[in-house]
Amino acid sequence: MNAKTKVPADQERKEQAGSGRKGGLSIVPGGVGRCSFSWEKLIEMKLNKVQFLAGDGYKRLQIVEADEKTRGIHMVCELGKMTWPLRFDKLEEIHHKVHAGQVALIPYEIDRLVPTWGNFITGLLRYLKCDRD
Repeated sequence: MNAKTKVPADQERKEQAGSGRKGGLSIVPGGVGRCSFSWEKLIEMKLNKVQFLAGDGYKRLQIVEADEKTRGIHMVCELGKMTWPLRFDKLEEIHHKVHAGQVALIPYEIDRLVPTWGNFITGLLRYLKCDRD
């Protein structure tokens, strides 16, 4: 047990390794910052009509639909074009790979895992601070 934080040593090691989850927030490796990735955060972004930039830094995007039943989201770009649904479980898989260091948070790398979604997913994860170590 750590005397300063009163956290059991095994929990502290788990958090430092970046594998711990607390309250829907992922702990970023290094323990300095936290990303705000969660299904609830995506719903909040939809309700508040939050706009964020795509991975290229040029297109503004917004989540316009979040289906609780299928756990899929639709985004719309500034031109009004709506995407087909992106399943949350696939987005969560990419999120975990980014934090584990298995994939870089750049559109090209994400496109290899989820074709045509690289730019949008990169922008979303950067907005949620998943690129901060």
